[in-house]
Amino acid sequence: MNRIAALLLFATMTPAATVRGPVAVDGTEVQLDLPRELHVRNRGGSDGAGLCVFASIKHAALWQSAEPLERIFEYMFTRPGGGWPAKVDQVIRTLCQEAGRPVPEYLQVQDNDLEILRLACRTGRMPGVTYGFSPAGRYGGARISHMVSLVHADDKWFAILDNNFPGTIEWMSPTEFRKTYTQNGRWTGWAVILLDGGPPPVPWN
Repeated sequence: MNRIAALLLFATMTPAATVRGPVAVDGTEVQLDLPRELHVRNRGGSDGAGLCVFASIKHAALWQSAEPLERIFEYMFTRPGGGWPAKVDQVIRTLCQEAGRPVPEYLQVQDNDLEILRLACRTGRMPGVTYGFSPAGRYGGARISHMVSLVHADDKWFAILDNNFPGTIEWMSPTEFRKTYTQNGRWTGWAVILLDGGPPPVPWN
């Protein structure tokens, strides 16, 4: 098989999940390249429960300049951890009220449709999304209840920034992403999407 034929074959193959940086194995560049120094590592709240939901919201707020949610992760350090839709609404409302700032516009989506996630990434918005296991084999293959930042979504690739592994990007196919987003269909996917626009895309020829 010559080189051109090999490249064409690779282009039609379903990509396997892999942990990399901001560029996929085929050269695709991540849509939402949050600088590595802004990645935060998950930790527990006052009761030890994890703050992955609020770490993911912070990543989006930093990317989209959504004040005062850029501080939501640290705000939760002295409060009980864990997150669910009603709690997210309450925390955002209380944080903004205490800061004397209006509540930024955002959506909470609870369904298994990937198109709204593709649209969000394509328009510079970084969804926080549920994540039930690592398609690339992290966590020893165990099932987890977790939220991560979706930094790329198109017809070939989905990519996530996991706040338990800052500094790396996990690339996977849309099929693999749907499985982790919905825990293999056992739950409904949940996404938090801030509506403030992100920075303009990097120009290219």
